[in-house]
Amino acid sequence: MNIREQLQDYYTQVTERRRELLNTVSKLRTRHFCMVLEDLFDPHNISAVVRTSEVFGLQDVHVIEEENPYHVNKSILKGSYKWMSLFIYKKRAACLQNLRAAGYKIAVASTNTKNSVLDLDLSQPTAFYLGSEFHGNHPDTLAAADYEFKLPQYGITESMNVSVAGGVLMTYLDHFMQQKGRAAYALPESEREKLLLDWYDRHINGIDKNNPVQRIG
Repeated sequence: MNIREQLQDYYTQVTERRRELLNTVSKLRTRHFCMVLEDLFDPHNISAVVRTSEVFGLQDVHVIEEENPYHVNKSILKGSYKWMSLFIYKKRAACLQNLRAAGYKIAVASTNTKNSVLDLDLSQPTAFYLGSEFHGNHPDTLAAADYEFKLPQYGITESMNVSVAGGVLMTYLDHFMQQKGRAAYALPESEREKLLLDWYDRHINGIDKNNPVQRIG
């Protein structure tokens, strides 16, 4: 049975309202941008960025737990991760390798640069790294980055809370896509249908057999 046949099989098990919602949202999903969270200390911050990514239609979030383990916090995520693709890495090098192989440029948040996120070439697929609340991103990550950037700020305080920074960053990315036409950054139809199939499966059967979290050694 191919994907379209499987989708058709699920249609009868989902209300029309839910079908319309999932179909509409799937057409707004993008992998042009993704968020990467490197060794954040507070798991609430990670969960907040995941939830915000879902709201803004970014399908993938990559979490590096080389130093600080991350456990899914359902009370913070509010079910949002069911609709996401979460990749959790034990090694930062594996995350970087996978992102490079997928064609992403690497942009790392830093308070030590003059480059604004507004100066980046956002026409290229870009993975945005946010680092530890205390130390920022690892020196190896900074050395491997294509860009360092910071968010526009006009106050005295050096930086924002990392989950707030993630939300502000995604607002800029969303504005960029809206200006250019969000359809230009949508998933290819084959990817969209596969994602929609996953969503129907998780909606009907739960996530035990189709978990949105992939752990990578």
